[in-house]
Amino acid sequence: MRIAIIGAGNVGTALAVLFQAAGHQLTGIASLSAVSATSAAQRVSVAHGTNPLIFTREAEVIFLTTPDRVVAEVCEQIAAQNGFSAGAIVAHTSGAHSSTILESASINGAYPLSFHPLQTFANPDAGIQNLPGSFITVEGHEGALPIARQLVEDIGCKLLEISTVSKPLYHAAACIACNYFTTLIEEALQVMEAAGVCRDDGLPALYPLIEGTLKNIKRVGPTRALTGPIARGDASTIKIHLLALQEKLPELMPFYKFFGLATVDLAVAKGTLGEMERKKILEYLGGNKN
Repeated sequence: MRIAIIGAGNVGTALAVLFQAAGHQLTGIASLSAVSATSAAQRVSVAHGTNPLIFTREAEVIFLTTPDRVVAEVCEQIAAQNGFSAGAIVAHTSGAHSSTILESASINGAYPLSFHPLQTFANPDAGIQNLPGSFITVEGHEGALPIARQLVEDIGCKLLEISTVSKPLYHAAACIACNYFTTLIEEALQVMEAAGVCRDDGLPALYPLIEGTLKNIKRVGPTRALTGPIARGDASTIKIHLLALQEKLPELMPFYKFFGLATVDLAVAKGTLGEMERKKILEYLGGNKN
């Protein structure tokens, strides 16, 4: 396939490298920043510039890897200048937005596609290394889906197809699993610091526990992987935690209680939390005991 990359950030650069390595031809890389375009293009030795039309008109697949806030605008600007060929596929990599924000491409006879890598891109090299083996979620025009499936396979990824209307909920799940998990670890480190453990020691100390938990989740799922005082029905330990937090970190009390209440439901589903213990824990956490 002839592929154009419009947007030379971490995702665009990583995809350019992976698509080229898979044997696809890059018509060029464009970016609002000439420096960014040059930097990305040097990795794959292709043409680059600040005018996307030079590359989009020759491409069968156009990836708009710009920041989410301007994807629709960039698509509209290109389409208004007949920048997409009829039958071309116009894709974005946003997790939050569906393919509908690319509707303007249809005036050129192009097919909108959402092509979201379910992976983090701290930098281009991290993306190049981490993306193969990860899932890519696609949704969009029926005419775009066969090529999308092939591209996912070509770069060594796994396919996840969803409906267009499901895209916001899908992205919310990804944010909970990735972004909120990061916040969860940060809160745990704050509690470790309050316990007198310096941050430089706290993360290395917790990491084997985190890693072991993730391995258990992968092996048996979150319900069966659940351990700890709530899963055991140990209400007295929950009370001790809350008293300590109230003294040292009262601002984290709502955080602890919120996740504790959710964990009660998981422990009930696991079948290890008795009714009497459940009610006592809910009493401490401020939840409904019914």
